[in-house]
Amino acid sequence: MVHAWAGGIMSEERRKRCRVSLEFPLTIAFEGKRVRGKVHDLSLKGLACSTEEWILPGKECDITLELESGLRMHIHGRIIRAGQDGAIDFIRMDEASFGHLRNLVRLYAEDADVVDEELRRPAFKPEEEPFPE
Repeated sequence: MVHAWAGGIMSEERRKRCRVSLEFPLTIAFEGKRVRGKVHDLSLKGLACSTEEWILPGKECDITLELESGLRMHIHGRIIRAGQDGAIDFIRMDEASFGHLRNLVRLYAEDADVVDEELRRPAFKPEEEPFPE
């Protein structure tokens, strides 16, 4: 089930990307394990969650976001924080999943134009030497 608190209030804090407060189930797969959990907030670049079991920071993982409508988004990410205040940074996803993610974040954002503006700015600074010799 998707829930929005306080009208989907966004928080930028130190982050470069807006986040919306939502709650719905997710599954995290890494190292042959599947761990169930719950999303607490979401952005175009990552999510905050709690999990039923411990997840390992630094590990890459495959995330399945499960919306009440039956829609599932599949995203590849990296676990950056574990525990009740867990976090995952998105690395890549297919075009359909990104479209659903963008629409979901826009729907619950206080200002959908802010989300659209994020798409015009890169999330990362390009490195001068992307492939060191």
